[in-house]
Amino acid sequence: MAFKAGTVSFFMLDSAAGSLTNLSPYIDDTTVPQTTQMLDVSTFGTGAKAFIPGLTNGDTISLKGPYDVAIHSHLGSLQAAQAAGTASHSFLWGPGGSVSAQAKVSGETLLASYELKSGVGGRVEWSATLQITGAITNSVF
Repeated sequence: MAFKAGTVSFFMLDSAAGSLTNLSPYIDDTTVPQTTQMLDVSTFGTGAKAFIPGLTNGDTISLKGPYDVAIHSHLGSLQAAQAAGTASHSFLWGPGGSVSAQAKVSGETLLASYELKSGVGGRVEWSATLQITGAITNSVF
């Protein structure tokens, strides 16, 4: 089995100009769910539920990490671009790094939320939620 440490993970997100930018140095936690809606097609007279697959994705990606002015500027510019009418932002995630034969997940997102957090006893942190729009592509580098 080929296990990987999370430290090799790789995440890119469009800049406001539309070019993928490596945000890995600013992220210490990423969640990229991929769900399929299950549609209940049970009918009268059956003793067990029956389902068919429906729409896929529509999930939200969670990102967070230690504060840095670079990530603050990047996400702030995406908010401004969306307000000005930008349709979506591309993302690319490599949970096992960005090396040959490792998993690659990509798609389009919208910045749904961005938050800064600070407390006396800890580091300043940021978090963001990206709304997936459209299909996700699963492939390899």
